[in-house]
Amino acid sequence: MVRYLNRALIAAMIWFIGHTTRKTRINWNILETFARQGQPAILCVWHNTIMYFIYALAPLGLTVMISRSKDGDDITWVANRFGFRAARGSPAEGGSSALRDMLRVLADKKSVVITPDGPKGPRYELKPGVVALARHKKLPIVPVAYSAPNRWEFKSWDRMKLPKPFSRVVVWVGDPIDVTQEPDDVAHARVQEAMRRLTRQAERFTGADARYPDPVLATDAGGD
Repeated sequence: MVRYLNRALIAAMIWFIGHTTRKTRINWNILETFARQGQPAILCVWHNTIMYFIYALAPLGLTVMISRSKDGDDITWVANRFGFRAARGSPAEGGSSALRDMLRVLADKKSVVITPDGPKGPRYELKPGVVALARHKKLPIVPVAYSAPNRWEFKSWDRMKLPKPFSRVVVWVGDPIDVTQEPDDVAHARVQEAMRRLTRQAERFTGADARYPDPVLATDAGGD
């Protein structure tokens, strides 16, 4: 009962925050075009943004990969309340089963969302599975980031962040990335840097980079 109440409280908090935040969407038409044309894509968001994206990406009817941990059980329950389907697994446990689920979803011409640095990090470091999946299905990778200058940051490995109610949020969709024509290591580095660069752009756009400096993002900021 306590666990159910905690899950319900998290879902209610996400719903309330999502309904009260003032959103600016940049390049959102990219996702709308994929959905309208029935063209599947692989959306990538960093692990520390997934709580807000459970609300922000809910209208797209996505499947999300979530680990088989106890925390993953809670996230799955919450994500289901917002219309997400969950493919359960991670590189550490159940990854092949989750991958099969993802392949079936993509074969049905529906998009998926992956947190490529999850479930245990390191933060903002891409794991190889997303590039392999995109190459296998010959599909684009679409990075998506958000920033809120007034937010909570939790003391977790990923510095999970969640906007405060009635705050300002920017959701920024990056250009689709084709990884089918280059070696794995080149594609991996390009996708990781594109996601980091998009995150830096969003943080600078809202001014959150000054309030919440992140040393991981700062280490390769010279490429912007």
